[in-house]
Amino acid sequence: MSPKPDRTGVPADVGATTPLEDALSAFVAHVSKGDSGRHRGEVERVVGDFVDLAGDRGVSTASDLSDRLLEAYAAHLARRAWAREDDPDEGITGRTARQYYALVRSFCTYLHERDALETNPAKSTVATDALPDRSVGVRDDDREQFWSAGTREAIVRWTDWRAEDAIDHGWLDPARAARDRALVAVLAYSGARGAELFRDPQNDRRGGLRWRHVDLDGGTLRVYGKTQEWQRTPLMEPGIGRLRAHYRRQDPPSKEWPVFPTGHLPSLYRLVREADGVDAEPTKDTVRELLREHDLVPPAISTAGARTLLERLSAESGVTEDGEALLPHGARRGLGDELYDTSAELAQEVLRHQSVETTHASYRDDDVERLREAAEGALDS
Repeated sequence: MSPKPDRTGVPADVGATTPLEDALSAFVAHVSKGDSGRHRGEVERVVGDFVDLAGDRGVSTASDLSDRLLEAYAAHLARRAWAREDDPDEGITGRTARQYYALVRSFCTYLHERDALETNPAKSTVATDALPDRSVGVRDDDREQFWSAGTREAIVRWTDWRAEDAIDHGWLDPARAARDRALVAVLAYSGARGAELFRDPQNDRRGGLRWRHVDLDGGTLRVYGKTQEWQRTPLMEPGIGRLRAHYRRQDPPSKEWPVFPTGHLPSLYRLVREADGVDAEPTKDTVRELLREHDLVPPAISTAGARTLLERLSAESGVTEDGEALLPHGARRGLGDELYDTSAELAQEVLRHQSVETTHASYRDDDVERLREAAEGALDS
């Protein structure tokens, strides 16, 4: 017997024998609490399509969901993605396919947590293996760089090796290697924008992240956000550990020092030469000691400098994204893309979007096929 609906028409509870249509209504009500109608509509549409597919295959109740059904759904999404690969006016991208699957996986998780399912079939390997690669159907004119999880892990591990090798063999200044490793890790594990971490020569308010902005114990950074307001952003543990190691090696004389100081020697020379009371001529070997001796704060690396550094690290390591040199914004987009697969609201919070609508717009591709079908339906009505 199905659970009785409450006054809104939504079942008060779900169980193994709950009809899928009723389970869908309960799930939509659950995820849309406090959210906009747009997100509710997205969940209702995507998971509703899955429920329709299940009905076509004779599946009518929650407990009937199976690995085989989820495999069929993943294969359906893959066919739509490959349709776009052949024709840009058809189908969806592989990234959108995976986002749709993530919504259905959340639906299955919702049912599993309420004992309507013994296991979550959407997590089975046989089903997820049928999903298309994220790059399928992405055209050259709509491609933006997103670091994959594999890319992020590879470049972080390579900078680990580079820093350790610099310490062991002295071919690179260990402090510089530690700075570069921390820079990559903060990009990879914070979701912060490059303009929030590095100096913008065209904006006096963006002088780069300072140590007074860093809370290593709390795992947060205080950044000057896109909204022109100071905001706190989380830094995940892999970033905290590498940033802590950088702090110990840099040993900044004050909290005003930039977390990522520039390594551009002409800029450092100019700072020393223009300072009052400094008679010594700076050299490559003495300039940093002169800065400390005379309480001179070096400038932070610029946004352009950070981009150049990342391109160089990408070339040296051979770690690229789809054959292209790594870009700072690719780290933020990649992290956001993965978080969005789990929860749009989580991605919104970590990336500090003002609304979940911005997150949806950033991480959901246009579904051209859906728009075409809707337009045809309107003309036929």
